[in-house]
Amino acid sequence: MKRIILFRFHKHPLICKNRLKILKKLNPKIPIYGLYGGDKKDFKKYEQILNKYLVNIYQIKGKSSFWKWKNSDFAIGKWYREIGKSVTFDMVYIIEWDLLLLSSVNNIYRNIPVNSVGVTGLTELKNIEKKWLWTSKNPYKKERIKLLEFVKINFDYNKLSYASLGPGVCLPKNFLEKYSSIDVPDYCNDELRIPLFAQIFGFKLYDTGFYKSWFDVENEKTFNCMNKNIKTSIIEKELKNSKGVRVFHPYKKIFDKNLILIK
Repeated sequence: MKRIILFRFHKHPLICKNRLKILKKLNPKIPIYGLYGGDKKDFKKYEQILNKYLVNIYQIKGKSSFWKWKNSDFAIGKWYREIGKSVTFDMVYIIEWDLLLLSSVNNIYRNIPVNSVGVTGLTELKNIEKKWLWTSKNPYKKERIKLLEFVKINFDYNKLSYASLGPGVCLPKNFLEKYSSIDVPDYCNDELRIPLFAQIFGFKLYDTGFYKSWFDVENEKTFNCMNKNIKTSIIEKELKNSKGVRVFHPYKKIFDKNLILIK
């Protein structure tokens, strides 16, 4: 399998530099591309600091911060049409700046086969729809209904719906080829649309295993999407365990790469 990494970032250039150093150390043969979603005025600064670690940096233009935050699938589609289409790869791993990976992507994603879609926290939508923001509160609750109407009319979709969490997605090139060629309305967010269109296109869905149980307090000590920064002491404890966790989110500090135990 030909693998590449797409590093998605928008702030904290020195933390981004630290993440890229770690990714390079753990994945020395895997090319890393950049997807910048920050302010246009700051792009040159990021380019100067991060350029040596990245094959190139693609800048998302003309979109609000909110749009970039909730629509990673559309942003990746823009990158694919302008950069990725010409790159030789089978699978791309989308690594956000605050997603800390402390083992190689070959190891971390070892259970996700080629030509399949990997998402985090994969679950049947009915299990969480009454508690999850994107399906329980308007305007997103209404948007989800509109999204389902859209895919029923245009793709004859009539399957069991899934939800996921954004960090750590991995996508095969032929999924991106299909997804970037159609016009999808900006309803709900990427965490619903990616598993939905994987089903529509006939790709098998696999869970990354980063988030094992939704709304679980213990699990959220190492991985959460509620902006609760992971404690360094917890990371160090996991690293001492040969079978410990190697993926943490969010971690918004510089991590000492010399502490990494490569397994």
